[in-house]
Amino acid sequence: MGIRSKFIVIITVLSLLATIAIGYTSYMLSQQNAIAEAKSKGEIIYNYIQASGKFFGKYQYPLIMEENTDKDLFVPELMSKFVVNRMEFEIFQETLEGYLFKQATLDPLWPDNKADDEEEKVIAYFEKNQKSMMKQGVMEKNGEKYFYTARPIRIEKAFCLTCHGDPADAPGDQRDIYGIENGYNWTMGSTVGTSIVYISIAKAMEDAKQSAIKIFSVGIACLLITIICIWIFLDRSVVSPIIRLSGAAKDISIGKNLCDSIHTDSKDEIGGLANSIDRMRISVNKLLKRTCPETKSRKNK
Repeated sequence: MGIRSKFIVIITVLSLLATIAIGYTSYMLSQQNAIAEAKSKGEIIYNYIQASGKFFGKYQYPLIMEENTDKDLFVPELMSKFVVNRMEFEIFQETLEGYLFKQATLDPLWPDNKADDEEEKVIAYFEKNQKSMMKQGVMEKNGEKYFYTARPIRIEKAFCLTCHGDPADAPGDQRDIYGIENGYNWTMGSTVGTSIVYISIAKAMEDAKQSAIKIFSVGIACLLITIICIWIFLDRSVVSPIIRLSGAAKDISIGKNLCDSIHTDSKDEIGGLANSIDRMRISVNKLLKRTCPETKSRKNK
């Protein structure tokens, strides 16, 4: 393999590694930005949901119970924080896609709130870590990636057990709507579920992937152009002159073409080598005591 080929191979390998590194770094940074943005959005949405729940518990529920004299009366849309939060978010989803909210519960009244396997792991985490008030991460649902922000649902107030304690103590309307098989016998201090907000990051991840591919493609194109330019430069400025000088040195070694000047006005290394070989030609010529035709004609004159 010639010098030119070795140089091109080294440049190609190093440039390809650099292009891959840049593309990968771009992909990872885009992923991190997507997750950071989803995290920020998730926290904003969850804080709104939490504020709504606090308003319900502090103002709405006491007023309703103050006016309600029928212990069997139960209107979910007015008397259940879970239902109010869920319905508010359903309205929110009508104008903005890619967001999910679920009050994932181990034993819910409403079947759709039943926690799936991954959500059960989150609930188990909160049960094990009682001081933890938030958990975040990436989860896949229905083949799509989401960044989630989860907070525990813990029974910390006695009024929660009015509806979720002993079924016999629950409002009659509630038993009629939801039955008495699920969503009861909760206990104070227990972690029964998690309020979890999902932010889709599938599109952001795909955009990050496409961006990395574009950067890699541009890098490859630049690499090819660079290699072609280097190849032409080496051929004209390095390889061809070296081949010519190599041939001249070979001729000099066998006493051939000793009268052909190799001198050049080039100031680079190749020029220096050419002038050195030309001086060697003159020295060999003198050693052999040969007179070139041009020298004879000058002497005759």
